[in-house]
Amino acid sequence: MTKRILDCQGFDYNFSIPKFISDVGFKVNEQRGTVLVMVLWVLALLTLVGGFYAVEARIRRNLGQCAWDALQGREAARSILLLAESKLSPPGTDREEEEDSLCADGSLYKVNFGGREVSFTLEDENGKLDLNNSSEDQIRNVVRTILGDEELDAADTIVDGILDWKDSDKLVRLNGAEDDVYQDMSPPYYPANGPFRLLEELLLVNGVGHKAFYGPISWLVQDEEDSEVSWQGGLWNLFTVYNKSGDVSKGCAPLPLEEILGTELIDDNTSTREVVCLRVWFGSRIYQVYWNPKSGAEVSEIKHWTEAVTLGSKGPRWLETEK
Repeated sequence: MTKRILDCQGFDYNFSIPKFISDVGFKVNEQRGTVLVMVLWVLALLTLVGGFYAVEARIRRNLGQCAWDALQGREAARSILLLAESKLSPPGTDREEEEDSLCADGSLYKVNFGGREVSFTLEDENGKLDLNNSSEDQIRNVVRTILGDEELDAADTIVDGILDWKDSDKLVRLNGAEDDVYQDMSPPYYPANGPFRLLEELLLVNGVGHKAFYGPISWLVQDEEDSEVSWQGGLWNLFTVYNKSGDVSKGCAPLPLEEILGTELIDDNTSTREVVCLRVWFGSRIYQVYWNPKSGAEVSEIKHWTEAVTLGSKGPRWLETEK
């Protein structure tokens, strides 16, 4: 490389810069660029590693909180079950006469457990319509009436689906369903073609959605004082698989069954309770326990225990089943 310089007296000097000096300058710049790229890559990797551990820490925290809430909920349900065993009033007891007792009539109770409010209800299964032992007319009448005149087709689909589900043949009723319908489900499955063993099995029946099963379905009726009495629930509040007699007891029947079945209800306040359903709401969790109250020194028998988490308008999603 040649460089030309003029001094102050006007003399002209020409000289050459050695090539190796210019090459060293280029190499230094290249090394600086390489180092900068490496530093940026290291920072990016550190950011990714830090983000990964932050996400993992959050997941672990959420899992721990979920496990802790589940443990608290189970202990709350067990505590309330023990309370119900000691405070449950006998059939036919007037709630106003014994304020300290618990009535299995679907009334909502609230208690404080560990600084958190816990709600629970007690329902006598003798006051519900049994899916296996009730007549077709009773089931159809209840489902049609509870869903209303605007949903008659949906009601007939549910009823015919129930009847096809529990019968042993492959004949399809007018609005019913058999293997071909259930094999098109995702995932596919087969109908039981036998009696219902669990109430939640009703969710598998064609036409029964979360809204119909869990509600809320509103029911209004005028009482003797000409004031409105409201009820909200779903099919799970009206049906059962534990009423072996098939007769619905008037003293513990929910409000819609009192109105729909009317004279078909039996006034049997002296009968012993076979199964009581305890439902506990603890935060976002629901615990449902079917148990057989025992008298005296006998230990109560738990028939079925299920846990659920709420999914907003879609109702609960059942997580765990124990017998």
